[in-house]
Amino acid sequence: MTFLRAIPFSFNILWRLALVFPFMTIALIMLGIVAGFLVFVTAFIAPLVSIMLMGFFAVGASVLPTMVGTRLGLRARGASVRNSAAGLVLPAVGYGLFEALCVLLIVALGCAVYVMATPLTWQDLGQLVEMDEDLLLQQLMSVSPVITVTIFAVGALLVVGLRAALLTPFAGASIGADPSGRAHTPFYGFGSAFWSLLPLTILSYVLWGLAVPIVVLFCFMLGFGEALAMAASQVETMEGAELLDLLGLETGVFLALLILFYLWAFSLQCAGGALAFLNHVARENDAQNAFDMSMDAHLAATAQAAPRVQKEMQSADVMELVRSRMQQNKRE
Repeated sequence: MTFLRAIPFSFNILWRLALVFPFMTIALIMLGIVAGFLVFVTAFIAPLVSIMLMGFFAVGASVLPTMVGTRLGLRARGASVRNSAAGLVLPAVGYGLFEALCVLLIVALGCAVYVMATPLTWQDLGQLVEMDEDLLLQQLMSVSPVITVTIFAVGALLVVGLRAALLTPFAGASIGADPSGRAHTPFYGFGSAFWSLLPLTILSYVLWGLAVPIVVLFCFMLGFGEALAMAASQVETMEGAELLDLLGLETGVFLALLILFYLWAFSLQCAGGALAFLNHVARENDAQNAFDMSMDAHLAATAQAAPRVQKEMQSADVMELVRSRMQQNKRE
């Protein structure tokens, strides 16, 4: 089962992903600079478009680490690579745009259902959006807790399901090839091994959301949780360069563990996508081997039948020659 195999395989990807993390960070910074420039320019022309671009690039930034990790996992399993590392940026942005567009559609659909199922109007909903997240959630829960929780749960499941369905295409794009060895076909394998990848993707996002408390708990187990908590309590009272005074061994270890935990959460998705892709490769190879065996059997049968057919043709020619001579003798 892909889910069970992906968990140990994710640690195989994790240490490789940790090694390329600095280079991946530089790529994400460059992508952010390009995105920031485009958002800044479009904000003067079409503010709504600038907000959409911001969401597109944000999702694209989450796709790139997944593709990098999947590429590392496939290379660890001996898969051949057809594209360069820099060639990952364009597919990541393209799939990120598609995923962000689908997320926006899911959000819009959720808002429409909420307006139809509650007394709120679109104008009321627009005013709620201007609130901060905590106050917004309180207001929505006060209107209808059941409808609010249901819409949020279904929407989140659709978003996570979309990522699970895209993990196999991410794998193909990461190495620039389809399971058959041809150049990558966009969205090839979409939805492959979905029911195995869905719980894995849910686990990945849950771990991503719980990363800070889990790492803090681990720091308490290591014995420096109290020093870390004291440093965290002083963050709100310090500004600018004063924050550098809080940096030390404890905070350094905490940040390193937090980054590793986030990378491992991504590695789960990478491992699932890589294994699903490799399953496709195995099926392609099995189908090709079955075809080759059938062709070999056909050629062998043809080769065995050829002498017999040739002998029968020669016998037929001899009999025809005998008949023609007998007819000729009768005429004489």
